[in-house]
Amino acid sequence: MPKDVAELCALFDLTATGRLSFRGPQPRTLLQRLFGGQVLGQTLVAAAQTVPRGRLVHSLNAYFLRPGAIDTPLDFDVEVMRDGHTFSNRRVMARQGETVIFEMTVSFQEPEPGLEHSAAPPVGVAVPEACPSLPEVLERRFGRQIHMISEWDALDVRLAALPNADRQGGSMRAWVRTKQPMPDDPLLHAAVLAYLSDITLLSVTTVPHEVEFMSPSLQAASIDHAMWFHRPVRVDEWLLYDMISPSASSARGFAMGRLFQADVAVASCAQEGLIRVIGDC
Repeated sequence: MPKDVAELCALFDLTATGRLSFRGPQPRTLLQRLFGGQVLGQTLVAAAQTVPRGRLVHSLNAYFLRPGAIDTPLDFDVEVMRDGHTFSNRRVMARQGETVIFEMTVSFQEPEPGLEHSAAPPVGVAVPEACPSLPEVLERRFGRQIHMISEWDALDVRLAALPNADRQGGSMRAWVRTKQPMPDDPLLHAAVLAYLSDITLLSVTTVPHEVEFMSPSLQAASIDHAMWFHRPVRVDEWLLYDMISPSASSARGFAMGRLFQADVAVASCAQEGLIRVIGDC
């Protein structure tokens, strides 16, 4: 995966292969299949290339249909659903060869004034500098051999609250930002926000259970992902990711996340994924 911000930004530099079609670059990775956040961010960028200039993403809904191969080009076909006075809607199919692996509908809006309110972020959260990094936590828990330690080197992820089971189900909080400054392009920041939203969210669904998320006894995979972009965001400044899992059933786990920056809500997301126990835990 990208080792620094330059490689992370390059991941979203798509090549146009037609008026409404694009191809995304493939990163080096030790994962066995494409990282879902990569597909989310690249698909968002493909859609955004086709909307009127100045319109910003405000929501997306996506389905992961098949695992993505790490050694096969990823192509994006965009369908124009509607261009209204202030809103644009797009449908994007991501495929490898002739096989569709991912589908997204995404909506963009021309910025305009309106009513404003925001939930307050959680209280009592330690500052990022006082929180352990995700690689430190993974290494303490699983040892240096775990390959996921280096998969997100471009990001600084720190656990603000260790995974916890309570009356809300499972919960976890994390601080996250890029390790180096980002260009000012709002689309690039939105794409990286979608990318990082997929790193820890599904793992929260296993917190109330006696099974490790990365255990070989658990088959885990994202099924769908929805995201709402409430306000402009800078992913090179600290974001607090507040995650809960209110339900797990039928080998599926459901999780929701809220992202805060400068004490206001900047994005929300929800995801359901497969969490199938396949052996002794």
